[in-house]
Amino acid sequence: MATLLPDLSGNTRNSIGYRREMDVLELLQKTLPDGYTIFHNVEWHSLYEERDCHGEIDLIIMNRAGDLLLVEVKAGVLNVCEEKLLKDYGTRQRDVAAQVKVQYGAMRQLLAKAELNASVSNCLVLPDFHLTASRIVGIPRERIYDSQDYPNLPARITQLLPLGLPSSTADQVRAFLSNQLDLQPDIASLQGQLQQTIKGLADGLATWVPRIQAPSRRYRIQATAGSGKTQLAIALLQEAKQKGLSARYVCFNRPLAEQMSRIAPEQCSTFHALCIEAYRKQHPAPDFQDPATFQQAEQHYLQELAKQQGNLDLLILDEAQDLQPEWLNGLTTLLSPMGRLYLLEDTDQCLYGRPPYQLADAVEISCMDNFRSPQMVCRAINAFGLAKDTIKSKSPWRGELPAFYLYDGSEEDLLQKTEDAIQAQCAQGHDITNIAVLSTKGIHHSRLLRQDTLAGYSTKRYTGQFAEDGQAKWTKGLLLLDSVYRFKGQSANAVILTEIDFAELSRSERAKLFVGMTRGLLSVSLVLTHAAAEQLAANMQGSA
Repeated sequence: MATLLPDLSGNTRNSIGYRREMDVLELLQKTLPDGYTIFHNVEWHSLYEERDCHGEIDLIIMNRAGDLLLVEVKAGVLNVCEEKLLKDYGTRQRDVAAQVKVQYGAMRQLLAKAELNASVSNCLVLPDFHLTASRIVGIPRERIYDSQDYPNLPARITQLLPLGLPSSTADQVRAFLSNQLDLQPDIASLQGQLQQTIKGLADGLATWVPRIQAPSRRYRIQATAGSGKTQLAIALLQEAKQKGLSARYVCFNRPLAEQMSRIAPEQCSTFHALCIEAYRKQHPAPDFQDPATFQQAEQHYLQELAKQQGNLDLLILDEAQDLQPEWLNGLTTLLSPMGRLYLLEDTDQCLYGRPPYQLADAVEISCMDNFRSPQMVCRAINAFGLAKDTIKSKSPWRGELPAFYLYDGSEEDLLQKTEDAIQAQCAQGHDITNIAVLSTKGIHHSRLLRQDTLAGYSTKRYTGQFAEDGQAKWTKGLLLLDSVYRFKGQSANAVILTEIDFAELSRSERAKLFVGMTRGLLSVSLVLTHAAAEQLAANMQGSA
């Protein structure tokens, strides 16, 4: 079996092209004999024809002599036009032969610069495409292996690159590829490993908070974004289930409640879902297009709560900063006299300007440790003064400072700069399904949230409509397009926070920036007007 560098542990990337690349990689690893080494996802940077070039080579196979075979894998359907092989990337087409030629030239140049005398050849693998053309400009036909050749790929590879005799050159080339080219796991592999690490680090609240005993049985956890509040809620619900206790989790945002419901079915809900459930008993067909329906349901539910006897052993109220004090008062009546209440909140994420809630006799626990956001993003949050106290970065991922894209205030420039940010994230290796584009505006005021496509990708967005059962209607697309209001409580590998436009860095604007910037696990980009950028710069100077 061939040696694979790096290994595939923690790999979770899910794009179609990448999965097929992994199929090819695993096939070759299992079938090529000992003595071959396969490098994958090798990033390179070089000058080619006096141009600064960079890219990624899918697979590099090395034999015992240190000779190399560059393998480019193109999944899915391709196009043949005027003897050129073309691949679609969103709204653009690329000449595959030109891409292969640049990779080959760059590798030869890099090896020569390192004074390594290794032979280099290349081939193209098309696992899903049958190539009927007898000639392709720029690539010899005998070095193109299509879907008909694919079953015999290992034999073709050994013909192109025989095993060879052991040589010290191989050790030098291996060190060159591993060190000089900075061979690393790809973004998806990093995501899987980082999520596991962050979960382990953020288990602190979930570990020691349940151990605290207070006579009042009231616990107020004031903790920043990414500190582990969700893990604490999950731990409390699981503990209650194991002990046979009745429990209920209530939050403000529907997406967060749906996420929690997958972990603890029939125990998690939003406040308004509880209101609608009670309201339906007297009004079986409520009109969800009428905003007054929700207000009427709220009042009806609070009146019903006042008539009931509390019987819950455990009540968790999450996103408490976004719940009205009268809602919180009503919900606490669900508890039995000996029931426990956990109030989870972060006042820096107060998006709706709710007044503070007074909870008498509660044990207060605070935590400003952020385990989710990259270190450099936390540094930017602190520099902008978005949180009341300094956020302490605990993520193992350093990351980069947020990228800034300034637009002139027009809708045309807003769309262009947002698409530039999307393309930049894709160029960094983020799959389009792992990118979240978040607007600081609500759906009724946004110029972005009704776009069907962005940067050539279909968008998955809330339509503003509701089904008969009260569920929000969404379009079917690849790129998530949402508002910071709806996305609070969630996260994505890469977050693009857009439509940032304000003349004053008010408490509300700080909260929206804080929520949006703390959603990104690996990367954050900001699309903002010049006026907003000037306000952030002035605030940095004022706090310096």
